[in-house]
Amino acid sequence: MVTIGSKEIPNVINEMTIAQFEKVSSFSNNQELDAFEKWVNIFVFLGADEDEVNEMDFTDFKNKVKEFNTVDYKAKTEFTKQIELENYTYQSFEDEFKLSVRDLKHIEKLIKKEPNSYISKMMAVIFKRTDLSKTEHYADAHINHKAKLFKTVNAEICLPFVSYVAQKMTETATQIKENAPTEVLE
Repeated sequence: MVTIGSKEIPNVINEMTIAQFEKVSSFSNNQELDAFEKWVNIFVFLGADEDEVNEMDFTDFKNKVKEFNTVDYKAKTEFTKQIELENYTYQSFEDEFKLSVRDLKHIEKLIKKEPNSYISKMMAVIFKRTDLSKTEHYADAHINHKAKLFKTVNAEICLPFVSYVAQKMTETATQIKENAPTEVLE
């Protein structure tokens, strides 16, 4: 936690929910916002008082941005196998974590459709309720419901999954580029 004005706000992923992490990431990646606007939005979204942030001295503001970004945190690398939400068990894998083409296809569409808020939906695709069939897992209404549930979960759980998906998508894009006819790429 970091103190901004009179409020303490989370600045480490294990202090945020997935919803908070998605929003902070969307502010960080928004090329239309200038640096001050970006950081004011992040601080206020996470709970700082807007008037206090806007009235800060430039040097204090700069130091708070630096403090926010200076964390001593070791990222979680293990995949979470199961999670309990609303008295149901959701499972990401049985023996070893891997994603099917069907899962990756759904996740890729979500990333393209909602680049600023795909993490909760990605987690909804990865974690399947143990009492439902495959058809039910992929129904839009079910994915949307699970995404709402995952928004409330600690964001630390998503890091290994985000890294894995990014790696698989990069591998796929590289392979497609290497195997494509050159006239298509030029």
